[in-house]
Amino acid sequence: MNQNTLAVTPENEELNRQLAQLAVEFLDLFTRHKGMVEDESVILSSLYLEKLGCFQLELLQKKTEAARLKMKMKLIQAAINRDERPDLQAIENSVDKKFQDYYAEIEAQAAALDQAKDVLSHLVSEEDTRKLKELFRVLCKRLHPDLNPDQTEDEKELFIKVKSAYDLQKIAELQNILLYLDESKREKIVSISGDEKRERIEHLESNVKSLTAKIAQLQQTFPFNVKELIFDEKYIAQKQGELRSDIEKFEKERAKYATLIDIMTDE
Repeated sequence: MNQNTLAVTPENEELNRQLAQLAVEFLDLFTRHKGMVEDESVILSSLYLEKLGCFQLELLQKKTEAARLKMKMKLIQAAINRDERPDLQAIENSVDKKFQDYYAEIEAQAAALDQAKDVLSHLVSEEDTRKLKELFRVLCKRLHPDLNPDQTEDEKELFIKVKSAYDLQKIAELQNILLYLDESKREKIVSISGDEKRERIEHLESNVKSLTAKIAQLQQTFPFNVKELIFDEKYIAQKQGELRSDIEKFEKERAKYATLIDIMTDE
């Protein structure tokens, strides 16, 4: 008997069972982690911005404008205290320079809002999403290097194409890759020694542990830590109310400083 060929023994059957079970567990975790990082995170963040982002942006704008006018007012008052005629243009330039970081943050938030709207307007249907995930799972089982350590260079390159097609939501391309694999499939009988199986089991166990930890860590970070709240209408309404209240508060401050500046600069 070839020394690389394992007889059908209870030990060999147990190794096969462990490998099969770990392969399923790894696939579940791998596809889940990838989905969380590249799909769910983007969608949840976009939903959060859609429901609260516009209020947060308006609040930032009002706070920034109130703070800017307050600083402008103080610089005007300082010039008056020195018995000088305030150079309004110079003061305006000075204040604008000091608030560049705030303006950049406002632009970044506005851009994030636009991106969120674009993401939500291009979501694929639930049926297509299901197809994508099913195809990706099947192809991962056939091409993921951790499950197929003896794969060829062509198969490695093909797996890169699979990940790219999945990220771009190209169902047809994934279907074509699967069809290609089916047509070019060759029956291979690869006898794996017990030691090799144990190595694969150890490798998969390590990856399963790593992916489990990564998923647990993701669940503690935004937007996954507010996932339930995003779909809680009562919570969203409460947060919107709080933001509206803060917006009104800073709008009053902004108006107050604007009025004081008008009085101070009125000739």
